[in-house]
Amino acid sequence: MLRKGRYDYQRQNWRIREADGLPAWLRLRDGRLSGTAPRLGRWRIELEERGVRKQRGEVRRTTLVLKVVTQRAVHGTVLVTRGIDGRPADGGSGNVTVSGDGSTVVFSSSATNLVADTLQPDVSRLHVWDAATGRVSLLHPEGWAQVEGVNRDGRRVLLDLTAGLFLLDRADGSLTQVAERAVGAALTEDGGRVLYQDRFYELASPAPRLVEWTAAGATRTVVPDMQTRTFAGMSGDARHVLLVDYDRSTLLDTVTGSIRDLGRLGTEFGGNNRADVSDDGRLVSLVGTGLPGGSGHGGDPVGGVHDAVLGTSRGPSRGNLGAAITPDGGHYAVATSRRPLRLVDTATGVRTSPFTARPSGQEGGVSLSDDASRVAYSSDGHDLLRGTRRGVANVYVWVRPR
Repeated sequence: MLRKGRYDYQRQNWRIREADGLPAWLRLRDGRLSGTAPRLGRWRIELEERGVRKQRGEVRRTTLVLKVVTQRAVHGTVLVTRGIDGRPADGGSGNVTVSGDGSTVVFSSSATNLVADTLQPDVSRLHVWDAATGRVSLLHPEGWAQVEGVNRDGRRVLLDLTAGLFLLDRADGSLTQVAERAVGAALTEDGGRVLYQDRFYELASPAPRLVEWTAAGATRTVVPDMQTRTFAGMSGDARHVLLVDYDRSTLLDTVTGSIRDLGRLGTEFGGNNRADVSDDGRLVSLVGTGLPGGSGHGGDPVGGVHDAVLGTSRGPSRGNLGAAITPDGGHYAVATSRRPLRLVDTATGVRTSPFTARPSGQEGGVSLSDDASRVAYSSDGHDLLRGTRRGVANVYVWVRPR
């Protein structure tokens, strides 16, 4: 927990009867512990608890270890998922995307205290945070909707809804249907074009296509037969397109028609959640799942950044939950399972981190503004900023010092 942070302890169906080694700032009252830590330190407390309700009549001994630390998030970190009551979100948040100019953060959350009149818990809905006002609003009311892309100024958002693929204009609230269905889609940085795959691979005709849609309503076929390939992502200008097959991935240049073999990136037998390509086609960031296992196992997370020219990887690994690159390929970040999130300068290798020390939880995703001045990420750590709770993922934005 954080210094000067409020601490409460009471387990369901159990009440504390005695506590040995209790610090002066912690009080035992009505079977629970509560207090505010005035200083840093570590305490080991021996508890005797008695059962109530389902555990009535039982007694157990419990060892409680409390560690009070300074906040792990560095200066310049903003809690995006702060509720209208001033407290952090009361439900998990993730799938974060920051607009290219850093003014807008789109994310999904099951919290009920972010906007007024949210009554149904455990349903993830899309929200948007405005950097100018610091306020969160509901982006779309449909539960479990997905964001496929956000344009540079955050005005246009590509949504995958039950009724199909739609382009939302936040300025006037209009919702324009792009397609009745889509298997992977992406929005250009200017918000004027959408690339999407119209169907999964099927033996029956018609063959799955890669289609371009423009804001004027025109469509054209980019790839007439995707065969067994799947559209995973593209560069912001739609020139370079990442296609994932069963045994390898390729990079398509939509201007010249050339195809570059990338080999295996780790998601070929699994699934793709998000992929980005730098404007020059050199760097590819990929987030998805690997080869599915048995007994209903859906495959381990895979996330990383790949150099399409040298054929090398910059941190891809199973267990990674997020990866992102800037359009110019100048910076990248990977949310790894083994070390805290770090922002890397591609040319120099210099690494900076939004944390002063390793946080208690794990980062669940990451997104970068075009100039890498803003890093948006989600984390379930309880020691990043005051008030955040263990096991509840929040969304943060770190404004990197220049």
